[in-house]
Amino acid sequence: MARYNIDERQQAIRDQVAEFAKEYIEPVSKDLDHRDNPDRFAFDLYRQLGKVGFIGLNMPPEFGGGGKTNIEYTTLIEELCYHDPAICLLNAVAELATYPIIHFGNDEQKKKYLPKIVTGETIPAFVLTEPAAGSDAANQITTAKLDGDDYVINGEKIFIMHGDVADLFVLFLKIVDPETEAAGKPSKKVSAIIVEARKDGKLIDGIKAETLQKKMGMRAATTGRIWFDNVRVPKENLLGQKGKGFKIAMNTLDSARIGVAAQGLGLAQRALDESIDYAKKRVCFGSPIAKFQATQWKIADMSTQVEAARMLTYKAALMHDQGIRFSLEAAQAKLYCSEVSNFCINHAMQIHGGYGYIGEFSLIEKLYRDQRVIEIYEGTSEVQRLVIAGTLLR
Repeated sequence: MARYNIDERQQAIRDQVAEFAKEYIEPVSKDLDHRDNPDRFAFDLYRQLGKVGFIGLNMPPEFGGGGKTNIEYTTLIEELCYHDPAICLLNAVAELATYPIIHFGNDEQKKKYLPKIVTGETIPAFVLTEPAAGSDAANQITTAKLDGDDYVINGEKIFIMHGDVADLFVLFLKIVDPETEAAGKPSKKVSAIIVEARKDGKLIDGIKAETLQKKMGMRAATTGRIWFDNVRVPKENLLGQKGKGFKIAMNTLDSARIGVAAQGLGLAQRALDESIDYAKKRVCFGSPIAKFQATQWKIADMSTQVEAARMLTYKAALMHDQGIRFSLEAAQAKLYCSEVSNFCINHAMQIHGGYGYIGEFSLIEKLYRDQRVIEIYEGTSEVQRLVIAGTLLR
């Protein structure tokens, strides 16, 4: 089914992703989702995303990126998610983790790290969430203390996308000032530090990481838990200003929420397309189920909500391109699209019946599992409602 494009350049992206999916995603998608292997990260496919320019699509050209608009990048994410949400997430996490370096890093940091991220050679991770700091992102327990020319880092992170395999961490923590700490006034401000987590493919001294097992969905994009035990990092790896890490994280999440909206949109569109195709073919009581009003109403509701989701998503992306503040619109798009994807996939499951519930017969079972996290990461639906209401009521 043709998609409505608000920009003429979007169709080229859609066509490019369709070709890529046919050659690189479709042959391995099922295996990556089902194989019982703790080292499940799709390294080869990740490198290929970098090679064709998808990882660096909207990153600065001077560092090897494609320099494309946010509308084009959002289209990329929508289309990748349409073909395989977990493979899409490989690309989306790279952009999430790189955004702070692009927008808050100094020239040396950009020159040092961005070119290898763009090509897929370096895998970055956005390392924010802790066991006691998920939605409450300011409540960081991980700390860094300045010791000579190094920061010494201690703490623990959890639910970190690519955290088990990443070469580079954009790490959020609190920098301890010994004098204020001794006076009983611990720092309440979050900072960000770049950590080169691996050397010659191995984790540096003091870092331990593990792959979290038994994920419900998004299995090709692994999730990790990370421990820091007196990890030494050069003080020049401080990202942006000391104590400004929460602002960095929130600005990054504003942008990332447009990407999550696009993920939800891609999932919802695929559920709709699969349902239309199945309804025309499935015969029950002597007629295709597409003839039944119950099916028709489901299709009508799904279609209407998908188009509304598309308008919200690309409105936010357009505002991002125009340099207009878009925090409200990103939260609205993320909230609506994530819940629309749930709505559409739930209806698709009902339309497919047993053939949707059993993954051997259709994609719906996989979409159902992959979708659920869309309403959780980059801020839960509850957090989005707080952001929206707070913005409107201030």
